[in-house]
Parts: sequence; structure tokens; C-alpha cells
Amino acid sequence: MKIKVLQAFGMVSVVFYFIHVFLGQALWKEYNPITTDISSLTAIGSPNSELIGIFTLIYGICAVIFAIGIVTESFNRKYSHITKLGFIFLLAMTIISLIGYALFPLSPDKTALSFQNIMHIIITGITVLLTILFLFFIGIGFIKKEKFIKLGKISIIAAILIIIFGVLNPISVALGLNILGLTERLVIFTLEIFIFFLSFIYTFNIESFLSKNKNSSN
Repeated sequence: MKIKVLQAFGMVSVVFYFIHVFLGQALWKEYNPITTDISSLTAIGSPNSELIGIFTLIYGICAVIFAIGIVTESFNRKYSHITKLGFIFLLAMTIISLIGYALFPLSPDKTALSFQNIMHIIITGITVLLTILFLFFIGIGFIKKEKFIKLGKISIIAAILIIIFGVLNPISVALGLNILGLTERLVIFTLEIFIFFLSFIYTFNIESFLSKNKNSSN
């Protein structure tokens, strides 16, 4: 029961993430969600950055708690090593994201290659890589080992969508389309929706996703 409570924090984290995004852009009248990245909402010197930062902190803490809960679940259920590793990637991603973005928010001049901004970019790169690894590893593990076919396929689809949307970021910048805010949202919102879904499935133990395929052996 206690593990289920931890796993419910995934849904809570997503709620706080969306609050930080939509409240932040609503309070900042000049902010354009199509052209401006989400990190600008909490960049040093941005309007309401301290207030919005509270929501991102709560989001990050809740995400770590969720990841701890689901890693614990994977060991308790004796999942395969590949699935366990996938969830460990999730835990690493949430911890690095929580600590990294808190230590290295964007500087007021986002275009400057300052130490602050470089570290922010590095943290983002590590976070994206761990996210993709997490999704592919649990997807493959669910399908090949745990035989949670539906959940595995959804995990793989989420990973592919994040890669496709992620590629749109540099392409849009190179073409001068000025839609970085939109392409970034496609990536992050896909992940957050999947996290909410995964948290829901585990919290309420939805058997249609967490039971072995009937055609598979136990």
C-alpha cells in the first residue's frame, strides 16, 4: 500500500508541472509559448520566476518520489534486469533534473555561452538521453520479459514520439522557424502525459496493462 502511495506522486508531479507551465505563461503577458522555451519561465530575472520555481521544485520532488516507488515495485515484483534498469534510468533522470535545473537555471542572457547556460544545456542533454533510455528499456522489458504487451508498446511509441519531436528542435532553429517553444512542448508534454499514465496504471493496479499476455507463458 505504501508503494502505491509513492507511485501516485507521478500524477501529482505532472499536475504541478502543467501548473508551472500554464500559470507561468499566463502571468508573463509578453511570453509567447510558441516561440519561447519553457526554461525561460524560471530563468534568472524572468517575471515571477521565484513563484514559478516553487511549482517546479514541488514537481521535481514528486517525480523523484514516484520514481523511487516504481523502482521499488520493479524489484518487489522481480522484473527482468532490463526493465529494472529502465526504471533506474527514470530515477536517475528525475534526480539529475531536480538538482541540475535548480543549480543551473538559464541566465538572463540565454544566448550567452556562460558556464550557467552551458551546464543547463548539458543537464538537458543528459535528461533527454536518460528519458529515451528509460522508455526503450521498459518498453522492451515489458514486451520481451514481463509480457505486458500493451504497456510495452505504449512505452516504445512514447520513446519514438519524443525522438521525432526532439529532432524538430534543431531543425526548426536551423530553418529559422522560431517555434522552439512549440517543439519543446511536444517533447516534454509527451513525456509528462506518459508519466501520468504510468503512475495511474501502477497506483490503481490496472490489470489489463499489468497482467501477462494470455498467449505467453508464465
